[in-house]
Amino acid sequence: MFTRAIVRPPSPNFAEGLTTSSLGAPHYERALKQHQAYCRALEQCGLRLTWLAADEQFPDSTFVEDTSVIAGQCAILTRPGASSRAGEIVEMRRVLAGFFPALSGINSPG
Repeated sequence: MFTRAIVRPPSPNFAEGLTTSSLGAPHYERALKQHQAYCRALEQCGLRLTWLAADEQFPDSTFVEDTSVIAGQCAILTRPGASSRAGEIVEMRRVLAGFFPALSGINSPG
């Protein structure tokens, strides 16, 4: 069972991130409220949250779950398919190193 979660609020420019949906333009204030509700739900489930700061350099970085796979005592950093997201791995590596003694990663071309 998981006892922790890593979260990052959306940055003001998150609407510039990648999307394939046709739901219209994202609304920053609504996204912030939804993220706050998501974090409250995680805490109500008993999880301790590790908060990362919003990062305008990477509009999609609020989706921290895309950057790693966690299973038991194993953490694997992913290799995002979009080059615009590749830099997100740098901070996630630093954060996960505080929880896991060894990290693995997916290398090119994977």
